[in-house]
Amino acid sequence: MKSSSKFILLLVIVLTAVLGIMMAAFSLPAVNSGIHNVPIGIVSNSEQMNQKVTNTLKDKGFKVTEYHDTQTMKDDINHRKIYGAIKLDSSGEVIVYKATAASTAVAQAITQVGNTIVDQQKLLGTQQIQKLLNQTTDLTTIKVLNQKLTMLNHQTVKIIELKSFPKADPNGTGLAAGALPIALGGWIGTVAIANFVKGKRQKLYALIAFAVVGGLGLVAVIQFGIGTFDGNYLLTSLGAMLGIAATGFLVLGILEILGNAGLAMAAVLLILLGNPLSGLTSAPEMLPSGWGTVGQLLPPGATGTLLRNIAFFDGYAITYPIIILSSYIIFGLLLFKIGKKSIL
Repeated sequence: MKSSSKFILLLVIVLTAVLGIMMAAFSLPAVNSGIHNVPIGIVSNSEQMNQKVTNTLKDKGFKVTEYHDTQTMKDDINHRKIYGAIKLDSSGEVIVYKATAASTAVAQAITQVGNTIVDQQKLLGTQQIQKLLNQTTDLTTIKVLNQKLTMLNHQTVKIIELKSFPKADPNGTGLAAGALPIALGGWIGTVAIANFVKGKRQKLYALIAFAVVGGLGLVAVIQFGIGTFDGNYLLTSLGAMLGIAATGFLVLGILEILGNAGLAMAAVLLILLGNPLSGLTSAPEMLPSGWGTVGQLLPPGATGTLLRNIAFFDGYAITYPIIILSSYIIFGLLLFKIGKKSIL
């Protein structure tokens, strides 16, 4: 039986729509990525300087929280409430507290802001000293002012790293590149289980085993092979198991309801959308408004955040991704239970 022109036209339209979604999902975040309400902190005893820098940071797109003591700010970085902070010391020193493990891109952005503040201080200070030099002929005063000018020219921003990646992968490239394997690997593995394992109960057992072994294997590669992680291997593996299970049960449930027609739906949801919107290459807040939030609601983004927070931030801020991933497992199991495929 030959395919009709109507069917071919419909297929072409659907494939074009998928292509458009794929292009938008990969291109728009890359083109429009930047600082979008990225939460950072500022510590300063000078209210005037505090307000001035805060306004500058807000203009750049940061969401600024003001702190009166350094320890509270450090705790909030570790608890994943902010990505880093800038401290304006009473002596004029600018200190940048960053957590590269939270986001390499944000850490670089905060460092750049710190350098900009120092450059502005140098410019203003140099202008003031030059003005004083032009107004005096006293040799002692000139000597003191030149010394201050020399010290000012050598002033640099002080960088304090609070949460870094291991030396084997200082930029966290392994984790950033992990979004696609998390999405694609879970999708491929579940499709294989759905097509080659016979019996509903057996498929469930196979998927659970895949999540356990796959989680251990995934973290083993990232931690012992690439060197991105250096935390508790078993705890981090539990996070990976939950992520693989969320992806797997969702795909299995969709396939049980729609059959092979559900392959495209699962691929679009997990790979074409979940991968670029995961925020693993930058940060969810650096994606266009709303896109980062959507990405954290999909398994790849939630899994990446969960792994990051377990491995580097002592398990803080893991409740939300756990709820998201658990919801996918429950939803997938529900779809699988009501699916019309017979038990083989």
